[in-house]
Amino acid sequence: MSRKVRYLVGAGVLLALLVVAVPFAYARWIAPDAAAPLAITPGSGTAAGELAGSYTVGPGSEAGYRVGELLFGQRVEAVGRTSGVSGPVELSGTEVTSGEVTVDMSTVTSDDGRRDEYFLGDLMETDRYPTAVFTLTGPLDLGPEFADGTPAEVTATGTLTVKDVTREVTFPLAAARDGDTVNASGAIPITFTDFGIEPPAFGDVVTVDDTGEVEFLLALTPAG
Repeated sequence: MSRKVRYLVGAGVLLALLVVAVPFAYARWIAPDAAAPLAITPGSGTAAGELAGSYTVGPGSEAGYRVGELLFGQRVEAVGRTSGVSGPVELSGTEVTSGEVTVDMSTVTSDDGRRDEYFLGDLMETDRYPTAVFTLTGPLDLGPEFADGTPAEVTATGTLTVKDVTREVTFPLAAARDGDTVNASGAIPITFTDFGIEPPAFGDVVTVDDTGEVEFLLALTPAG
């Protein structure tokens, strides 16, 4: 084999190794670890007085998305978050009778500015659809022990509206008292095409999973 042929073969092998090694190294050692799922603090549950009847989503609340991506064949997890969360929640004793949570989609950010630009623009069109809304459609019985500070785990049913498309959703929800605040967290599984959202794919560079989760952590403070 001539020196030129050996050079070309060696260069081709090196290029192939770089194509595999660079994204592998990025996914394993360079890319920041995905944020932990939003969840109430384990072991929380301290009660201060009686439960209020009306609550509002207050400071410390967050919501966002979690979805898997393939970067040159290497799997990474994309997470976007916002504290732009608001809405009223009504209780009757330890039963949640109604609730509506609105998320300001235009304020969602991740660890990658390019991802955020595409998410806010082409994907979610936040100029046209600035909010996403979850509305509780059935009561949640947190149980009598919840009033005394015992955390509760229930199944919530409601509707999720994204880009003016509304779908029924069901998911597990955890709740716990923290003084006079009620904290609640959960993750709503979604299929993006159900909301008219086509998961982006950029050739063999980046592909996004067809399904993901809408995560939330709500700090409910007594209204008024």
